[in-house]
Amino acid sequence: MRKLLIGIVLAVFVFWIIGSLNNSNATSQTLSEPITVDTTAVSVDTMINTPTANDNKWQYDSSIDKMTSKTSKFATITSNESLDLDFPYDGVNWAYLTLRKKNGTLNIYLKIDKGQIHGGYENNYIEVRFDEDKPITFSYSEPEDNSSDLIFIDNETKFLSKLKKSKKTLIGIPLYQNGTQILEFNTENLEW
Repeated sequence: MRKLLIGIVLAVFVFWIIGSLNNSNATSQTLSEPITVDTTAVSVDTMINTPTANDNKWQYDSSIDKMTSKTSKFATITSNESLDLDFPYDGVNWAYLTLRKKNGTLNIYLKIDKGQIHGGYENNYIEVRFDEDKPITFSYSEPEDNSSDLIFIDNETKFLSKLKKSKKTLIGIPLYQNGTQILEFNTENLEW
């Protein structure tokens, strides 16, 4: 019985060694084959959310309200750099400064791709610096739908008059759990 048991163990061991050798040959053949990479997919992935030269210039648009047939006009510019936020908002994250003329009313709003603009309880203020002037404090209002990635800048007339004269605008926005971050916009050549 003892010889039979030793024979079985020895046979299993031999078969295991032979199987290991066959697997290692298959692995070495697989590793020697060329690796193909889908460069089209890589190119597309790296292009997503990468601003082009046009993104740092004012972009103009308009839309017609189907109910009233009134036209709304927009001017939007993208920030020069992405925000630097912690998880879960990390990664590429642009900001957009938009002027909107709707039903004769001017709105100026700032939107970020992801994250939460959050000044805290009754502390809805941002610092704005036009060119080399001293920073000016502007209050802001939150949207009616309570979105946290968009704010409406108050005192639109003053903001617009400064914006029209500026080449560069810096805006410090308070971000939830990420402190105040500075956004830079190339705001020259605004046609409004």
